[in-house]
Amino acid sequence: MNVSEYIVKYLEEVSHTDHAYVIVGGAALWICKALSKAEKLKFTFTNHEQAAVMAADGYARVSGKPGVAFVTNGPALANAVTGMAQAYVDSSPVVLFTGNSGLAHVQFEREHNMRQYGTQDVRTDLLMKPVTKKYYLLDDPAKTGEILADAFSTAAGGRPGPVCIEVPVSVQSMQCTCAFPPEKAEESTVSLSEETVRAVLKQLREAKRPLILAGQGVRLSDTAEELHQLAQALDVPVVNSRMGIDTMESSSRYFVGRCGNHGSRASHFALQTCDVLLVLGSRLAPNTTGYNVRDFSKQSHKILIEIDPTELVQWGVAIDETHEGDLRDFFRQALDLIRKEDMHADHGKWLDTCEEWKMSWPIVQDKFRTEDVINSYQLVDTVTKHAGAGDLVIADTGSSCSVVAQVWDVKKDQRVFISGGLSGMGYWATSMGLAEAYGKKGRVICFVGDGSLQMNIQEFATLHAYNIPVKLFVVTNDGYQFVRMSQSSYDINPTFGTDISDGVPIPDIEKVTKAYGLNYLSCKDPAMLDETVEQALNMDGPVVCEVTVTKNLNVEPRIRSIAASDGTFIMPAYENLYPYLEEEVLKAELRKAME
Repeated sequence: MNVSEYIVKYLEEVSHTDHAYVIVGGAALWICKALSKAEKLKFTFTNHEQAAVMAADGYARVSGKPGVAFVTNGPALANAVTGMAQAYVDSSPVVLFTGNSGLAHVQFEREHNMRQYGTQDVRTDLLMKPVTKKYYLLDDPAKTGEILADAFSTAAGGRPGPVCIEVPVSVQSMQCTCAFPPEKAEESTVSLSEETVRAVLKQLREAKRPLILAGQGVRLSDTAEELHQLAQALDVPVVNSRMGIDTMESSSRYFVGRCGNHGSRASHFALQTCDVLLVLGSRLAPNTTGYNVRDFSKQSHKILIEIDPTELVQWGVAIDETHEGDLRDFFRQALDLIRKEDMHADHGKWLDTCEEWKMSWPIVQDKFRTEDVINSYQLVDTVTKHAGAGDLVIADTGSSCSVVAQVWDVKKDQRVFISGGLSGMGYWATSMGLAEAYGKKGRVICFVGDGSLQMNIQEFATLHAYNIPVKLFVVTNDGYQFVRMSQSSYDINPTFGTDISDGVPIPDIEKVTKAYGLNYLSCKDPAMLDETVEQALNMDGPVVCEVTVTKNLNVEPRIRSIAASDGTFIMPAYENLYPYLEEEVLKAELRKAME
C-alpha cells in the first residue's frame, strides 16, 4: 500500500468510518485516487470546504465517531478554518485530512519561516494549531499508522475536539511500510477518588437548596440518563447551560430552565438563591454566567467537576472546589454510592419553589401571538409542538439560536444542537451531517435566519443532489435581526448594515430554492402557521419552509447591560433579566426560596 491507500484502509477497517465529506484538489491527488477505490466509505461532495467540515462535525455529534473531511491545500484549507474553529470551541471530534505541496517545498518554507513557497500553499501548521487539539505533518510514510492512531484517539478522547493531518502530495504516493493495523494509541483517564465523590454527594444531600448546572459535557460523556438518575435520587433540580440544552427533558420535575444571556427567569432565580451549586460539564463561559461574573450565584458553595484541566481555572467566578475528572466516572461512582449507602434525599419544598417559578414566568407569552404578523417565539413554539420523540433540532446563530434555546420543549430522545461557542453564520450546513448520520431514525429540523442562510446557500445543491432530508425553516426578517436589536438597544439609530433597506443583499428565497430544485413552502399569516409547519415536517426529502416574521423582535428575557453616558456598561443583577422587574416584585420572588 501507499500512504493514501493505507489511510483509506485505516478509515474502513480500524476507525470504522463509513462516511466522509470531500472537496477534491490537485494537492490531494493521490488521496483522491485512493478514496475513489474505497469499498465501504460513502462520500458527500459539498460545494465549500467550510460546509464539508461543518457537515463532518454534525456527523460526529450523532454517529458517536469522529467526523472525517478531505480538502486540498491553500484556499481550500483556509476555507476549512471556520468549520474547524466551530468544532474546536464546541468540542466535536473531527479529523481533517489536507493535502499540500511536495514535502521538500513544505520543509523549505517552514525551515526559513517563509509566507509561501509551494504552489497555492499557505502555512497549514499556523492556521490549524489554534483551532485543533493537535496538528500533524505526515512527513515520513513509516509514521502513517502511528499518526492515524493518535489522531483518532486524540479527537475522541478526553474533551473531544478536531485534529488536522497534513499530507504533502509527494508523501501521499510513497510506499507505506508500517504495520497494519497500527498499535492502538493509549487513552488516558482521569478518575475521582471515592472520598471526593462521597463528599460531593454529602453536600448535595445536606444542602437546603442544592442545584445542578448541567452543560454540554454531560452529552459529550453520554451521561444524560445518569444525570436524571442522580437528580431523582437526591431530589435536586437542574438548570441547563445553553450548550447543555438537551441533557434534561423539559417535562421533568427536576428541570428548572436554561440560564445565561438568553435564559429563563426561573433558572436565574434558582442560581441566585441556591446554597450548593454542582457544575457538571460546563466551562462557565460568559454567555452562561453573564458578564458580571462575580455576581453569578455569589451566595452558593460552588463545586466544579471538569475533565479539561485548563477549564478548572475560572476568571471572576469564585469556585470553592474544583475536581478534575471524567463525568462518566463521577456518575458511576455517585450512583453506586447512593445505592450502597442509601444516600437518597428529599428537597421537595425547594423543588416546588423552582416549579412555581417555572410556571409563573413562562418564556412564550401571550403578546407573542398576534393576528397580523408571526413572531419568532410563536414559530418555534409551533414547531416544537409538532416535533416528535427522536427528532433532531439544530439552530443557526442570531435570534434563531437564542429563541430555540429558550423555547424548545425537549422531549424524550430528542437532541438539540447549537453553535454555542463560535456562533458562526452558516452553521446550518451542520444539519447535513446530522441527517446523514441519523438516517431514518427521525427528522432533522433546522432553523436559520434569512441572513445566515446566505453564508452556505451553495449547499442547497448538496441537499438536492443527495436528497438529504433536512426540514429547513428559514426565518425571514430582512437581514440580521439580532444585530438590529442590539444596535437599537444602544441607540444606534438608524441601524447600520442589518437590513435590506441598508443594502444587505438578501435574495428572493423562493426563487433561489426552486433554482436549486428543492421543495418550497412559505407562511406569512399566523392563522396558517400550524398547518404549514405540519406540512413541512411531513414532506419527504429536503424542504425549505420560509416563514416571514416581525423585523423588530425583542429576544426576552435576556441579560441586557445598560449603556452609561461615558460609554461604559452597567451590568444589572444576574437575577434581574430584561425587561427588568420592579424591585419589590424581584425581592418577593427571591424570598420564596427562603420561606
